[in-house]
Amino acid sequence: MIGFSETTFLKEYIKPKKDKKTGVIKDKLEDNFQTGKQKLLPFTLNPISGSVYDGTCGLNGVAGEFYRIKTQSTVDPIYTPQGTEETLRKELSDKFKMPADDIERFIQVFNDVIFENETINVIDLSFFSFVPMKYFDKAHEKDKRVNKYKSGQPKIADYYASIAENMDIEFETKEKDLFCEVVNKCLQKDSIGARTERDRYFILPFVKQQFSEDIKWLLRQNNKVVVKYLPLMLYFYASYSLMQTLMFMNKANWQYSIDKPRPITYMLSSERASEGQAAVKKGWAAQEHFPETFLNKMSAYAQALDILNSMFEDEEELMTFQEILERFSKMDFTNEAKTICEIVLNTYQDYKYELLDDRDTEPHPIAEKKEINIENYEEFVNLLLDRCLTYQSVDYPRMKVALYSLVSIKMFEKRRDYSVLVLDEEMLLFLVAMVAKEDRIRMEDLYKRFHEYGIDFSFQTKNAISDYLLKLNLLERKSDSGEAQYVRVVL
Repeated sequence: MIGFSETTFLKEYIKPKKDKKTGVIKDKLEDNFQTGKQKLLPFTLNPISGSVYDGTCGLNGVAGEFYRIKTQSTVDPIYTPQGTEETLRKELSDKFKMPADDIERFIQVFNDVIFENETINVIDLSFFSFVPMKYFDKAHEKDKRVNKYKSGQPKIADYYASIAENMDIEFETKEKDLFCEVVNKCLQKDSIGARTERDRYFILPFVKQQFSEDIKWLLRQNNKVVVKYLPLMLYFYASYSLMQTLMFMNKANWQYSIDKPRPITYMLSSERASEGQAAVKKGWAAQEHFPETFLNKMSAYAQALDILNSMFEDEEELMTFQEILERFSKMDFTNEAKTICEIVLNTYQDYKYELLDDRDTEPHPIAEKKEINIENYEEFVNLLLDRCLTYQSVDYPRMKVALYSLVSIKMFEKRRDYSVLVLDEEMLLFLVAMVAKEDRIRMEDLYKRFHEYGIDFSFQTKNAISDYLLKLNLLERKSDSGEAQYVRVVL
């Protein structure tokens, strides 16, 4: 046994189908994406149809779904005041023996406190279980936006849950509030929900480790801080995790170990972008990060990785390109291995060529096939990626729409001809507190901790951060030269 085979690849990718032209059933390539036990990205090949998650959805809805997943809550989200009033009346009467007049006054207070601009006002950590995902109520059944967002929000919630997988997180409010306790006793159900099958996503080990430390830090803060920043923290981690995953997918980074994040340069949202800035040159669009040439072929990279993982049947966790190449480096390239690799390459190339050739929507003629003859595993990986890139459907670049939709909520901006990663004031102050985890920290130590999250700043941006913190009276200078600077952390 050499530890891998073509069996699963053939099973997942080559399936009998009826030919549209002849009506004859024959084997055809099923252009699969993310077939393994773990998925790579919370996106579909066609993000236009229901898989977008953006600022329109807000941050609280998916945070609410994450909370329900982690607590195994059976509580139904609250969409309107009217949807809870009858339940409250019954429970307040049965459990608390409350007089009818008091019940009506309680309901009025509940509606005034909980509903703000037709959205749930989360005043207690437990109230996240009541927060619905947007457009999932009956009132929006015929709304076109439902189709646009129907799967995008649950996918991100599942991605949050994958980041927090196997973590024992205690969602417990330290400050007890009588009003919140009464509401919970009325609306929370006693039974624990059955475990539903959720999508599992690949998360880099250092991301999971950092999240474990950071979520514990956040949950130690007072209730107001937790409910305010939990959605923001989850959003940051989804964006951070995805960007790091994609950077390691990019062939420009295959030589790097996946045990720590790859650095990328940010700027403040208040700064102007220009050609010479580090946030432009070493930021989003840098060759080793997310140039359009890479993003347009993102699905091809994902498919190549999916095929490679399918060949290792003993692995339940998804492996990166780096891990697969490392594993191959410890294996002998035998005649059997050569045969398996060439079967995969020839099968994929022949069937994918036929698939694209049959589509009128694809540019013709289709790129020529390559003669398959490999002499080592590295050649195999490179040629498989080459074939996936060459034969990617013209429709699949749309996949980047989902990525842009996510990061554009708070961390990505298009500035004229420049694509840059940004931190607005809210995100900056929160991240300062999160990476510091102290009441006071030296500025240079703060930037070292930012670097541990793959976040770098130019000298210009560091000056802008200092000016902003000074304006808020959060910067202390212990010398006339300004070299010894300390940041006071306030949330």
